Amino acid sequence: MERKKRFVKQFLRYYQYTQVRNTLLRGIAGYLIIVLIFGTIFYLFNSLSANINDTSKQLSYFDYLYFSLVTFSTIGYGEIIPVGTAGKIIIMIESCIGLTYTPFLGGYLTYLFIQRPKDFFLTDNIFLRHNNNKIYLSARVGNKGKPIVDCDATIDMFLIENNIKKTLFKHAFSRPLVEVSWYINLRLDDPENPVPLQHLKTIFANPEICLIRIKFSGQDATTGNSIHLFKYYKPQDIRRGGSFLDVYKWEGVERKIINWNNFNKTVEISEEQNLEIDRLLEE
Repeated sequence: MERKKRFVKQFLRYYQYTQVRNTLLRGIAGYLIIVLIFGTIFYLFNSLSANINDTSKQLSYFDYLYFSLVTFSTIGYGEIIPVGTAGKIIIMIESCIGLTYTPFLGGYLTYLFIQRPKDFFLTDNIFLRHNNNKIYLSARVGNKGKPIVDCDATIDMFLIENNIKKTLFKHAFSRPLVEVSWYINLRLDDPENPVPLQHLKTIFANPEICLIRIKFSGQDATTGNSIHLFKYYKPQDIRRGGSFLDVYKWEGVERKIINWNNFNKTVEISEEQNLEIDRLLEE
């Protein structure tokens, strides 16, 4: 009984996802339409009769639909039988469709149940952040679902030239676990590594032909399913700010989700911090 309750609870949880719900409803609708079409064909060809033990029975249109349903389901109780070559051919066609339709629909629904929902995402903008006296190019990964493990991310900078996308710069990040969010920070003011800043200047100097891409991948900690996400940002998608606003806070030892609306927001920076960013980009 407890196992049945868990199954029903899991089904209702997944049914809330639009893709699962729509696929299930469309599958049922398609099933009924096929049954109706073949039932009508049986009726028009007058290709059925009652079992030889009950030949006096007159079949109604409902009986034709009933026979179509049990044929499509490959059940076949035997109280109604086909008449002539036409009836046999129609049964063969409907049975073949039934043998392929049901497994394909069931398999696709199973896939939807076990796949990781799209409950992880990136910030709408990429940010030039002045935080802790350092300047970063930053984005944030959010996760509303189960923890993600073995996480990797990259920041790529591209130049589109002669209809070819050329990679200017690429930097990789890794993290063993993402529970709620992850800050992807590329430091720009590191005197020992001026390369990221140089390529960002190229992007600002060529806003019509340059792109920045954030790519994220990992594994669902429960199912082990691989997940992937990427987003392109244009130079005009770059915003300035300080630290990211919190989307949760700790209450004792429990993390409480407060407001996902803060996910795309940062603390405003001072005029002096803005000037520091300007000076960095002008060097």
